Amino acid sequence: MEDENFLQQLKEDIKLIKDNYIMNNPLLEKDEYAFNYWVLSKLYNVEEECIDSNITEYSDDGCDCFVFFEESKELFIIQNKYYTTTTLDPHYVKTDFLYRPLNSLSENAYRRSAELQTIFNKYKNDPELKIYLNLYVTNNNVSDELKNDVEKFTYSDNIQAIVSAKIYTLADMKNVYYEERKTETRHYSCIFKTKNDGTVLNIDSTNYNLPSLTDAKYILTPVKLIYEIVKECKEKNYMLFEENIREYLGNKGVNSHIAKTLEDENDRDNFFYYNNGITVICDSVQKITLNELIHNKGFKTENPQIVNGCQTVNTIFETLNKYPESELEDTFKNTYVMVKLLVLDKNSDSNKKLYQDIVKYNNSQNAISEKNFAANKRIFLNLQDDLRDLGFLLTVKQSDSNKFKTQENFNTYRPKLQKYTELFGVEFNRLEDNIIQLDKFLQVLLAFKNDGYDAFTKKSKILKVDSPIYNDLIEFIKNGSLTKNDYINLYLLFLKAEKEKKSSDDQRTPIPYYLLSFLGRDLKGLDGEQTRKCFRYIFESKENLNAIYSFYKRVTKRYKINMKNDKGIEYNKMIKTQIDNTLLEKTISDELEMEENSENKKIVNSFRNHTV
Repeated sequence: MEDENFLQQLKEDIKLIKDNYIMNNPLLEKDEYAFNYWVLSKLYNVEEECIDSNITEYSDDGCDCFVFFEESKELFIIQNKYYTTTTLDPHYVKTDFLYRPLNSLSENAYRRSAELQTIFNKYKNDPELKIYLNLYVTNNNVSDELKNDVEKFTYSDNIQAIVSAKIYTLADMKNVYYEERKTETRHYSCIFKTKNDGTVLNIDSTNYNLPSLTDAKYILTPVKLIYEIVKECKEKNYMLFEENIREYLGNKGVNSHIAKTLEDENDRDNFFYYNNGITVICDSVQKITLNELIHNKGFKTENPQIVNGCQTVNTIFETLNKYPESELEDTFKNTYVMVKLLVLDKNSDSNKKLYQDIVKYNNSQNAISEKNFAANKRIFLNLQDDLRDLGFLLTVKQSDSNKFKTQENFNTYRPKLQKYTELFGVEFNRLEDNIIQLDKFLQVLLAFKNDGYDAFTKKSKILKVDSPIYNDLIEFIKNGSLTKNDYINLYLLFLKAEKEKKSSDDQRTPIPYYLLSFLGRDLKGLDGEQTRKCFRYIFESKENLNAIYSFYKRVTKRYKINMKNDKGIEYNKMIKTQIDNTLLEKTISDELEMEENSENKKIVNSFRNHTV
C-alpha cells in the first residue's frame, strides 16, 4: 500500500511538471516523457534549466536521459519505463537496456546527444570513470532473478571504465526519493599551515585506544589561511560545511564579538585565547614541508568538513574580506586559531554513527535547538525541495530563514500562490508569507494524524531525533497517504483558522489544531487512496471547503463551551487535557442537528461518511 501511495505522489509531481514546463516543451504532454523530468530532478537533483539537455528520448538507442558528474567521474545512462501494470520484458532488459547504449557509444555512432558521445569518448579509457546503467520502472513487476542478473552485468568491449547496472522498481525509487538522492561527490584538498612542530600536537590513537581514529592533530593556523580556504571553496563550489548542523547565522551575537576582535588592531593577536577553535573531519592528513619562511609546516587534508566552528570560520571570512588582499598578511600575521584535524575510518556503520555523534556533541556546548540536529535528516531536505515546487519555502536549517530572505525573489513564487489565496482567503504579499517553519509544519501534521492534544503538549518532542513522536512523523511522511499538495492544504487550513482566531472576540476560537484533529479523526482507518479522495472532495471545491471548514470550526467552539459547562475545564487546562471522545461525539451530533443549510449539511455528512 505504501508503494501505491508513493505512486500517487509521483503522479502528482508529474502533473505539476507538465503544468510548469509544457509551454517550453510540448513533449511534456506525454506522462512518460515528464517522467524523465521527474527522475532527473527528484533522484539526481539536476537543475530545472539543464534538464532538457540531459534528455535523449526518442530514437535514443536505449537511453532516455543521462547525468554526468565530472568531479567524481560518474556517468549515469538512464532508461525510464512509466508503467502502471506492464511487466518489464526480460528480453528488452538483457538486450536493449544493457547493450544498445554502450555498443552505440563505443562505435562512436550515438547521434541523439553529441554531449553524451563527447563525454564517453573523452573518459571511456579512464579506469576511474564509473558508468551506471540505471533502469527505473514505476511498478514492482520485476522478478528478483532479473534484478540479480542485471547487477551481475559487466561490459569491457573497447573501454576501461567500470560499468555496472541496476533496476529500480517503484519500491526502490521510494527509498531513494525519501532518503539519499544522488548528488555529485566533489573532491577537495587544502593545506592547513602552521609555523613548526612546536605548534602541532599529535594524538597517538593506538596508545589512547581510539580504534576509529586513524589520525588526529591539533595545530595553530593563521586566520588568513582560513579565509583563503573558504574563498577557494566558494570558487570551486565545494560544500565545506555540508555536515555542519546549523550553518552561518550572520554577523550577530557571538559572531559580532568575533568580528570586533579581528578588527581591533590592539586585540586581534589575542584571538586564539578567546576562541574555542575549529573541528575538521577529513579523509586523510599528510604532513608536508613548505618552502616558506614563516609557515614552514603544513598538513594536506583530503575532503575536509568543518563540523564545529562554522560561525568562527564564516566570520573570519566576512571580516577579512573587507580588507585589501595586499594588506592581509601584515595585518593578521600574528592572528591564529586552533584547528583540530580528525581522520576517521567511515567504512563501518558504527563509525558512521560516531561521525554523526561527533557533529552533535561538538555543537552541544552552544545554545542549539533540536531542530538543528533534525535538519540533517535527508527526508526534510528533500521535502524542502518538493514544497518549493508548490511555491512554499520550508525552513529546515537554522540559517534557512535568513538565506531565503536574502536570496529568494518573491515574484518567482507569486503565480503559484494565487490559487491558494482564492481557495483559502490567505494572502501572500511578501516572502515571509510563504515561508514555513519546520516545527510548525510538523505540528500541523501531528494534529491531523494524532490529535490537537498531542500538537499542543508534545511540540518539544517533534524535532527530538529518535523520539517516538519524531519517528512516528517520519514514518507518516514516508507512508505517503497524503501527497505534498495535501500537506500544503492542511497547513493553509491551519493558517485560515489561525487568522480567524486572532480576529475573533475571545482570540481563542476556532482552535486550529483541534479543527485539524477533528477532521483527521473522521478519516481514521481509511487507506491512502480513500484519504486522498476525501481530500480532493474538500480542497478541489471552494463550496465544499467552506462548508466543511465552517462545520469543524463550530465544533471546536462548541467543544470548548461543553468542556467548561459539563466538565468544569477552562480553555487553558483543556488544551493540555486528552480529548474527551464521548463529549466530542455529542458535540458533533449537536452541531449537525443545528446545521440550518441543507446543502452544507449534505456536504459534511458525505465527507464524514466517506461517500464523496
